[in-house]
Parts: sequence; structure tokens; C-alpha cells
Amino acid sequence: MNQRLGAVARLIAAGMLLLTGCADAPGRYIGGSEPAAETAGPVKSFTVYASSSGYDLTEIKVKKGDTVQITLENTQGMHSLKIKGYNKEVRGGKMITFTADQAGTFEYSCNISCGKNHKQMKGVLIVK
Repeated sequence: MNQRLGAVARLIAAGMLLLTGCADAPGRYIGGSEPAAETAGPVKSFTVYASSSGYDLTEIKVKKGDTVQITLENTQGMHSLKIKGYNKEVRGGKMITFTADQAGTFEYSCNISCGKNHKQMKGVLIVK
């Protein structure tokens, strides 16, 4: 009996360890706030509000080297914000932090099938 309880306790502990490190790919955190990044440049913070009609902020401008913090707040429905080219994604109520180390224009969009306006949920991150 004690061996069974010990085995169950080990399984529960292993499951909890797996859940605390929820990243579906290196550097891409979707389950919670991303661990703090080392600040490379000035911190630029943005809060994007998402609803079934889209994002309230469809253009984010930063300079190369800036540390970017994006918080996504869902005002209606379940949404995410995925930045193509940076392999970063944030879901509602969470924040991501990363260094804008690539210059260019990077599209962001909702990565959760959220309804009839899903394909219109787009914006751009501009890094100069």
C-alpha cells in the first residue's frame, strides 16, 4: 500500500513539474506570462485589447534593440496575439516580453479560432 501511495505521489509531482513549464516551443510561452527577459534597450509597453471585432491597436512601432512588453486583454471572447517572424504569442490576460532584435514589419494575428471576424484580427509590429 505504501509503495502505491509513493508511486502516485511521484506521478502527481511529475505532472505538476510539466505543467509549470508550459511552453509549446523554446521561447514561445502561451499558458502564462513569459519569464522576464534581460533588458537590452528601453522598455516599450503596450496593452492590446481584443474583441470579436478585432484589436484596438493594429500598429506597434519600436526601435531595434528595444525591449517590448505586450499585454493582451480580451474584452469579448477568447483571443491571442501571435507575432510572425518572432515566434511569440500571448493569450488574453497575459504578457510577453522580448527584445526587438530584427528590423522589419511583422504581422500579428489571432491564433485562436474565435468567430466570423477571426481572419480580420491582424496588426503589425514595425521595428526600425
